[in-house]
Amino acid sequence: MEQLEVPLTQSDTQSYLGPPGYGFGVPSSTDLSPQVSASAPNVVMLPGFMDNYPDSWMTPSPSSFGSESAIGKRKRKQVPLPVKKKRRLAANARERKRMQNLNDAFDRLRQYLPSLGNDRQLSKHETLQMAQTYITALCELLQ
Repeated sequence: MEQLEVPLTQSDTQSYLGPPGYGFGVPSSTDLSPQVSASAPNVVMLPGFMDNYPDSWMTPSPSSFGSESAIGKRKRKQVPLPVKKKRRLAANARERKRMQNLNDAFDRLRQYLPSLGNDRQLSKHETLQMAQTYITALCELLQ
C-alpha cells in the first residue's frame, strides 16, 4: 500500500485545532506544526496535545496484559460447580419466597379495597392506584 505524504501548513493545523490558543492546553505562543517522533518515524506528534496528562497515562498497566500479579488485586478462588448450583438454587428459592410474600400482601390489600364488580382481579398497578384513590377519599371524608 502506497503512503502519501501531505505537508501540513500552519493554517491546516489551525483548522483542525482551532485558532491559536484555543483549548487543548496549548498556549497561544506554541508552534502547532506537527512533528515526527524520532523513536517512531510513522508517528506524528502534535505539540501540547498530551501536555496535561502524566507520562504514565500512556504506559499500560500490568493488569492490562492479563497478569494476576497486579498490586491490590486479589485472585478469586474458583468456586466448584456443585457449590455454584447450590447457591443458585438457594437464591432462586429466596426470590420465589419473596415474590410469594409480595403477592400475598397484594391479595390482602385487594380485600380492603371496594370492588368494582369486575370478574377479573386487579393488577398490582391497578391495586396501588385504587388504594391511593381510596385512602384520599377516606381522608376527604374525615375532613
